[in-house]
Amino acid sequence: MENLKSSLFIIGNLLVFFSLYSFIPGVFDYFNNGTDWVVFFVISIVCLFTGLNVSFIFKKKNKDVEVLSAFLLTLISWIILTFIGALPFFLGSTSLSLADAFFESMSGLTTTGATVIQNLDTTSQSILIWRAMLQWLGGIGIIVIAIAIFPILKIGGMQLFQSEFSSKEEKVLPRTTKIATGIGFVYLLLTLLCSILLYSSGMSFFDSIAHGMTIIATGGFSTKDMSIGFFDSLYTELITIFFMITSSLPFILLFQLLRGKLLDVIMSSQVQFFLILILIITIVVAFWLKRYYEVDFFQSLRISAFAVVSISTGSGFSTYDFSVWGSFTTLLFLFLMLIGGCSGSSSCGLKIFRVQILIKSSLNIIKKIIQPRGVFIPTYNQREISEDILTSVTGYFFLYIFIFAILSLILAFDGQGILTSLSGAAATLANVGPGLNEAIGPSGNYSSISNFTKCFLCIGMLVGRLELFPILILLSPQLWKR
Repeated sequence: MENLKSSLFIIGNLLVFFSLYSFIPGVFDYFNNGTDWVVFFVISIVCLFTGLNVSFIFKKKNKDVEVLSAFLLTLISWIILTFIGALPFFLGSTSLSLADAFFESMSGLTTTGATVIQNLDTTSQSILIWRAMLQWLGGIGIIVIAIAIFPILKIGGMQLFQSEFSSKEEKVLPRTTKIATGIGFVYLLLTLLCSILLYSSGMSFFDSIAHGMTIIATGGFSTKDMSIGFFDSLYTELITIFFMITSSLPFILLFQLLRGKLLDVIMSSQVQFFLILILIITIVVAFWLKRYYEVDFFQSLRISAFAVVSISTGSGFSTYDFSVWGSFTTLLFLFLMLIGGCSGSSSCGLKIFRVQILIKSSLNIIKKIIQPRGVFIPTYNQREISEDILTSVTGYFFLYIFIFAILSLILAFDGQGILTSLSGAAATLANVGPGLNEAIGPSGNYSSISNFTKCFLCIGMLVGRLELFPILILLSPQLWKR
């Protein structure tokens, strides 16, 4: 009970922060002569009043949060913020239904980028910047959780990444605060750099800020229906590609890079694997486009690079509609979006290091079959992969594929087509955004999907973003008997 009270104190502080956060688009809309500022101001006042009262009531409680309480705190916080984030979409000028508004908000905070809003080109700028702000907040939130909490909880092999911030103590709040400070600085710096460079490429000030926030969050929300393709600029695409890749690298390593430790980034096994994978697939897809669509090789390389990076990082931006490129790229992108980027980044999916460990484990089994008396020890970054980590990664992989299969079947049960079911499940579970067919692909959106399917897609977004276990463990009866 004491832990629950400590969690309520933190949630109260979170509501106070969110009141200030939602005040920003309100001020922007007011000075822009918009009509949505009243909604944002009311939300801000209610959050401030509620948050201050909750914080005051529980301010004398122990502010340390036990590890198991962190599960519940994370889930409750995400749901509360999603609901509050949905109110401008529901009450504002977009006039979305409550189900659609919740879907849009969940997609933003989980940095998925799947949208139900049509005609973004004519949508209120305050709503567009609110979408970007939700993704930006969700991006840094999951980075801190992944680095501060997941390694302690040994989720999916994340204990492999115990850094100098790590601690085996049961108290996670002080450690999270320390990590958030360092990561927040890097996150903000990258956002500013990306926005400045986008502005220099010809984007308006508003578009550069909005896209800068969603690119660093690898979220994919754009201010245009045609996404990055609207700007038709090679310079803009190169900037976007660079920062999508950068944001998919471990932020701890990016922080070390600022401290002059370039070698840590270069020698990272998952960074090397991730970059090589992107390079190989980009070249393969470029040759595919050149061969079957008679595109100039330079143009095919430009189109391929953007699409591959966008899918592999889970960003979901687009310059061309890759859903019409044929069966080869459809299947390739389906696998690629499930893999995702590096651990400790704002990216999504299974994560590169888990794929590496599974490959190393499989190769080790083959070696043992060939040489039964041999002793083979799999390693990762020159460190032995313990049996505990192998078991954790294998279990995570099985659960991930199992949930993907169940989610796909639910979509099919609701009457969705095979490709819509598979790509919709993958795009939301892996937090990529657009699917791989015309209905929910880059040229479409999720507005035509039934509320039944949207409900399960929201669950898929949240489960995928929080890496399965923080939600699944709450379903365990043993936890509540403690």
